[in-house]
Amino acid sequence: MTGELDPDVTGIYEDAGEFFGKRSYELTGNGWFIWWDPLGADWYISAIRGNKDPPVWLKPMPITGNYFPTPPANGVATVTEI
Repeated sequence: MTGELDPDVTGIYEDAGEFFGKRSYELTGNGWFIWWDPLGADWYISAIRGNKDPPVWLKPMPITGNYFPTPPANGVATVTEI
């Protein structure tokens, strides 16, 4: 994960197991997650897996690419590989 982000969620994400039928990932040492929401059909980056309350970033499929913030989150988060 890269970008000029606030809060800072950049770094390496590791496999955190299946969540809603897809793999989820956790930021090493920070506790942020990348996870799939089947209801909204979006990928999320959030402090609590399964919680869509801001600050969060989100995007539709695929998991890689640019995630856009929901205030008070700020900056575009880029996932380049899983």
